Amino acid sequence: METKINLEDCYLNKETMQYCCWNQNEDGQIVYEETPAFNLNGTDDILADVCGDRSGKVKVTLKEKKLSDFEQVRVLLAGVKNQEIYILPVTDVQSDCEFTIDTSILLPAMEYGRNKSVRILLETIADGQYFRYRLADKGRAKQDKDLQKGKKAWICEQACSEKLLLTQEGAKDIAYTLCVYMDQKGRWLFGLCANWRIHKMTQMCHLRYLTINKNLLKLRLVTDADKYGYFPDKVLFRFRSKLEAEREAYSFTIRKNRLRNNLRRFEAELDLDQVEWKSLYWDVLVVFLNPKTGDRYEASVSMTRNYRLFTAFLYSGKYKKENGFFLYPYNTSSKNLAFQYREEGEYDRWDFRMKEMVAFFLYRLLKPYWDSQQIQLVYEKFCMMAQDNGYYFFKYCMENGEEKRQKNHIYYVIDKNAPDREKLRPYKNRVVDFMSIRHMIYMQAAKLLVSTDTRNHLYAMRQRGSILKRYLRRKDLVFLQHGVTALKKVDFFYGKGKAGSCNLFVVTSDFEKGIIEKYFGYAEDEIVNSGFARWDVLEDKSEGLREILIMPTWRSWLENATAEEFKKSDYFRNYMELLNSRRFHDFLERNDLCANFYLHSKFREFMQDFSVESKRIRLIAFGEEPANELMMRCKMLVTDYSSVCWDVFYLDKPVVFFQFDREKYEEAHGSYLDMSKELFGECADNVDGLLTYMEECAAGHFVIKPQYDAMRTNFYKYFDDQNSRRICDAIVEKWGKKKEEEKADEQE
Repeated sequence: METKINLEDCYLNKETMQYCCWNQNEDGQIVYEETPAFNLNGTDDILADVCGDRSGKVKVTLKEKKLSDFEQVRVLLAGVKNQEIYILPVTDVQSDCEFTIDTSILLPAMEYGRNKSVRILLETIADGQYFRYRLADKGRAKQDKDLQKGKKAWICEQACSEKLLLTQEGAKDIAYTLCVYMDQKGRWLFGLCANWRIHKMTQMCHLRYLTINKNLLKLRLVTDADKYGYFPDKVLFRFRSKLEAEREAYSFTIRKNRLRNNLRRFEAELDLDQVEWKSLYWDVLVVFLNPKTGDRYEASVSMTRNYRLFTAFLYSGKYKKENGFFLYPYNTSSKNLAFQYREEGEYDRWDFRMKEMVAFFLYRLLKPYWDSQQIQLVYEKFCMMAQDNGYYFFKYCMENGEEKRQKNHIYYVIDKNAPDREKLRPYKNRVVDFMSIRHMIYMQAAKLLVSTDTRNHLYAMRQRGSILKRYLRRKDLVFLQHGVTALKKVDFFYGKGKAGSCNLFVVTSDFEKGIIEKYFGYAEDEIVNSGFARWDVLEDKSEGLREILIMPTWRSWLENATAEEFKKSDYFRNYMELLNSRRFHDFLERNDLCANFYLHSKFREFMQDFSVESKRIRLIAFGEEPANELMMRCKMLVTDYSSVCWDVFYLDKPVVFFQFDREKYEEAHGSYLDMSKELFGECADNVDGLLTYMEECAAGHFVIKPQYDAMRTNFYKYFDDQNSRRICDAIVEKWGKKKEEEKADEQE
């Protein structure tokens, strides 16, 4: 019987080959027909070669079967996860073993399912039997060493269709390409893949050797990008910044560039004395060039596990400057090569590494005992504070018998020289000195971390070659947050599976919960809508006081800036203009007000650079006074993008936003709110405008305007001072079940 290749509209039954189609009858009318159903007798692999071109046409060559072996044949793509079916038209049959399919019809179908993968199948009928075949080439898969190691899918040369720009609401346009590729079992798949991911899989560069000899940095690199039409054109040493204008780059000199057995080996050298140094991070990037198309792509340099361990623990090479700063290599969370340039600190010394070794062996020696203690560690930023959600959560646990209820030993970790340490005196038996041997042992044994910050804040933030810090990644974390997630996009870091991810995310409203689900990728059972622990003690203490609070947040582009760089910034100039404005001084005098200026923790070293003439203005360094006390005492808050605005708004007090650099902030960070329309207070972009709004607030006796007051119910779920209890309930529910399951497993 002559082979028929059909294009049908849809399935009537997933388990059979029954489908519906539309035909014309004798009168020329379109009619609907149903075909007979056949039982599925099996699914097997069939040897085939698949390749594509830029037009979206994919050529299939059968190597074991012929089209004439079947009464009916049709080609379809079956979803790997969701079983969706796409039936493809066969545009050209070249021979009994070769035919071409047109994938262009998949573009609209897959537009909103970009991450889907679909298998290429043949559905056939022969002698009344229905078979489904997966196209595969297992022999070819075995030849690809990277594929067998699970490093990447083998991308077929010339397998890409035309690029497609897709737009997500609130996101930038991203280019995608329809690709044919192969899994580890040698089966052919088809999918819509972001172009950056294709480049990442095909233009890879690996580190084979690194040395720093005085001022000379030398790298030995290897890549197989030539087989995909790319070769390394440049190697760059670039400063990492969210602002494109600040990403200064220096070119390595490429030497000994050789190609052999599809692998290109080359060396790159850089004179470090020629670099104008900035702190903190510098990346090494290889620029690949396709000479035929002119396309360029930048790729990071990956590091093998052995080389990562060698660099972290055994390699001591560094480049040191006279100012006490030094440069050394490290691996990023993506396992790529990068460098840190920073001031050498106390935790970089060899005696500290010996202290780590002692703690490591003491824990290993008595591991069953330490693990049986069910240790829970609570801490805040840099382990230097006890004034945020971490402290109030810990205080609630100590005063309400939560250790017994949670069946945990709960400890608070804080630096012995921290100003807030005195507040923890009533619980001194449950306080652990930061970076003590006891701290290091408890950190290894801890079953749960509860913090306002990421896991990294439980240990020395920047330390070369720590043997203990790697264990932090395995610890479960309850993320209490500093403030409501809305004014700054942070899902790239705090999102599920990212470097700052957690196991339980504390939020304050259905509005914020929606952001965490949509942008961060957390499931409903990984979020607790409880409100913040510190809000349990928030109360308006402004009665009889005449204070306003000025509390700006930090800027990523000024992190690790020198004092001179900071003083030249718009940030410093605008706040100095405000603090020393004659109009501002007159405003304070006229209304009998005092202003408290509280600088962010990341800028605490620059507090000495600020100066004021008015006695009505206090400059408060980070940690000198509890931030929540300042918020409770104030009549009004002036801030820019800081999350403290939510605390003051929670207290039903007015907030004025001072956003003189919104455009730069949007470029560097972005926001989940439209700050031109959705802020709950007036917004100024210069000092005069800010003072006008402040004068309006004072004239209105510091009462929130009605249009802003109406927004409070959308931004807060609870006002009952029971937030800590709800957080503890969520911990008991989530980790209590886990303990029961572990206990049951041990008994079995």
